[in-house]
Amino acid sequence: MEGEVQRETNDGPIFGRDSRQSLMRICVDSSIWIDILKDEYRPFQELLYTALANQEAMVVPPVVFAELLPQFRGNVKEATSFFRDHRVQIESLDLEAATVAGQCWMEYLKRNTKTKCPDCGKALPFKEHVLSDFYIGGFSLTRTDAILTRDRGIYRSYFPKLKGYGGCLD
Repeated sequence: MEGEVQRETNDGPIFGRDSRQSLMRICVDSSIWIDILKDEYRPFQELLYTALANQEAMVVPPVVFAELLPQFRGNVKEATSFFRDHRVQIESLDLEAATVAGQCWMEYLKRNTKTKCPDCGKALPFKEHVLSDFYIGGFSLTRTDAILTRDRGIYRSYFPKLKGYGGCLD
């Protein structure tokens, strides 16, 4: 829904695009929000607060809201208030973003199902990612100017065209 303005309700943010004038649209990954809530990884928190001070538009797909809900013990109103306080727009995951996510997910599965020890031939363990990481990457690549994340590996490997806000992917 291109150009749709967020309407505030008592229930929380409304899905849709934010029409505010801003410098950049930044997808903020779940890892950064958890850093804020747990007061960890200060440099990444500072990047978020710098973006907010610069009036950047903070946007996330619904999967980020879902990933953070346990941090609020399932309390939707608290989670919604947290996102509203941080001026976050929750936008739906469209077919283009889901397609990009699915293609990158297939590449991930292809790469990681063939990883075998060169000596014994046994399957090697790999860091498992979940599909939500790919939804966030696809959303960020197709709907925003940059991503703010601590999870550099997955986004550099599977979304090489994705830009990191504040050098977070460097």
